Amino acid sequence: MRVLRPDLEVWATSYLRDELRQLGVDAEVDSMEPADMRFPLGRPLVVVRDDSGPRTSPVGFDASLGVSVLAGSRQDDREARRIGRLVFAILSDDDLPLVEGSPVTAVDYGGCSGPYSVDDPHDVARRYMTISWAVVGSW
Repeated sequence: MRVLRPDLEVWATSYLRDELRQLGVDAEVDSMEPADMRFPLGRPLVVVRDDSGPRTSPVGFDASLGVSVLAGSRQDDREARRIGRLVFAILSDDDLPLVEGSPVTAVDYGGCSGPYSVDDPHDVARRYMTISWAVVGSW
């Protein structure tokens, strides 16, 4: 049986976009930074990258996500800090396996860290975090 790894960038960006909207956060959520990004940003940007992980069973995989939050400026990072904390809480929530359509079977808390400040060459505040999950594939 061929088991496909879940497309975590698609699932996580969609889920995160909906969760942030419900919390009243107007942010762009995508899997890549736009090539033509201009500063200052018109609204915060959250970028979710799937860093993959090994297959752990016939249908299971370990997954590692790298997530960046860009908002505000180097001199005023309050928005990036606030949104970064929300994103971390959403993506490391132990109820993720209960979300309808979720490929997440467990959150690996040992692989979840951040959000912490990362220097950016542009005048924007950047927060970065890692998220680690056990996920199930499909056939």
